[in-house]
Amino acid sequence: MIRIILMLGLIISVVGCSSANSNSGPRPHTLSNDPIPKPADIKLVNWGKVEVKQVTISRSQRFGSVNPSVLGTFTKQADIARFVQAFRKAVKIEGKLDIARPEYDLTFATEAGQETFHIWIGLSKGAKGLYTYVADTGTGYTMAAEDTDYLRELIGMMPYTSEQAESNGDVVNVHGKIINSANWTRFLEKMEQGTPSDVQITSYTIEGDPIFQDLFFDGQAIRYTYDNTMDHFGSPNRLTTYCKNLEQEEGRFTLSKCDSEIPSFSFTPNAGG
Repeated sequence: MIRIILMLGLIISVVGCSSANSNSGPRPHTLSNDPIPKPADIKLVNWGKVEVKQVTISRSQRFGSVNPSVLGTFTKQADIARFVQAFRKAVKIEGKLDIARPEYDLTFATEAGQETFHIWIGLSKGAKGLYTYVADTGTGYTMAAEDTDYLRELIGMMPYTSEQAESNGDVVNVHGKIINSANWTRFLEKMEQGTPSDVQITSYTIEGDPIFQDLFFDGQAIRYTYDNTMDHFGSPNRLTTYCKNLEQEEGRFTLSKCDSEIPSFSFTPNAGG
């Protein structure tokens, strides 16, 4: 057995564990040890006048930046109008936020350029959503529950094909056939060197729905996220934990010594060729 042991010098808490049975929306409290950037001077969007041409969604990886791997894009004016409405009606939260890692990154393409945001929409119907500007993650805006429900439905119905996942650089598992396995090897090499790195594994169900497993190595620990919110035949969960060890035995990789019990990680990079 080959074991890669990652030593932790501090106690790390679980990040953003969500339950499909929870009716509460995103809450402004500390659930993450990810560094939150200091707010920059930003110009707030005038939602009554802005003309949005396109909305782009990515699965968020960290505060203060937009994940370039696009999950989906909205170009129909009816869909765009619902996003703009949700943001326009949102109510500013007084005080500074200290909140879990964002669920999605959202980009509005306008005539003047781009406006970028982090958003939280939760998993349960009736939960209020939340957004921040990417450049100011300390100031939050609460979205109405009915608007959040609509956005959750729109995002949840976006297709994410194996071809798109491959193009984004995901390590893709289509019923045992592994694509982009070199990206997994690269992740391991960087981790062994103690260099921060990340990899996204996207597996597909029989029905063709994606299930995401994200591993982010920060130089000390592995942040592992399991996300099956786009599996339309399963119970939606978006769960995160921190793990000390990545172990290999007979070609199969597993995580151990994790902070919490969530769907376990098991990956065989050479399965099915």
